[in-house]
Amino acid sequence: MRSFALAALTVLLVSPAVAQRSAENLQVFPTDMTRGEVIAEMRHFSFALGVRCEHCHVQRTDGPGFLFSSDEKPAKEKARVMMMMTESINKDFLTQLSDQDDPPVVVTCKTCHRGTLKPRLLWQDLLLTTHKEGAEAATDRLAFLEENYDNSGAYDFREWETNVVAEKLADEGNHEDAIVIWRMNAERFPSSDAIQSGMAESYEALGDTLSAIAAYERALELNSNRRDVRGRLAELKGE
Repeated sequence: MRSFALAALTVLLVSPAVAQRSAENLQVFPTDMTRGEVIAEMRHFSFALGVRCEHCHVQRTDGPGFLFSSDEKPAKEKARVMMMMTESINKDFLTQLSDQDDPPVVVTCKTCHRGTLKPRLLWQDLLLTTHKEGAEAATDRLAFLEENYDNSGAYDFREWETNVVAEKLADEGNHEDAIVIWRMNAERFPSSDAIQSGMAESYEALGDTLSAIAAYERALELNSNRRDVRGRLAELKGE
């Protein structure tokens, strides 16, 4: 939060003379925008992505500040592409809807980013972490995100979002990591029969019948209406 406050303070302290100067190297924004108007837009980007000026701009070597007109950093060109994409969505696609609100709902950077640099869904972030570092690292990653982004709206921390990670790992045949995720989520949502039945299926795939039976039985304790679980248990027990 401190970085955002500093960014806001920077905007507020821009003198009227500086604010009215012409901005340089505008390729997406209208070329007649003033420096102050551009800085105001940059402030929105900063909040939306959770970044500071240095993410897109090169710092000066001859003193404080940035070379805002420089295109040296690739992130600046990415930002231009994202701006054009957003404009196209709002002007070329949303305008085709017949039941738009008045004023109409528009897409902004924050619509997707919500304070994160890369707008991944939680399951995408955790699945990527698992692929790179393993499921234990994904559980650590979830703890980090919950601590730092809880109530921010950046991620969906409900049960099903994390269940998707385990399901996709199971679909890939990676049942060992799937079970790690299922166990982690079982601690977060101890009354979920879906987690227990999903974990049981991975145990089955690994040939661990005893663990599968225990998980299926727990699922039935949580939800006695699960006929599919009851049937699977009967088969595993040879009944």
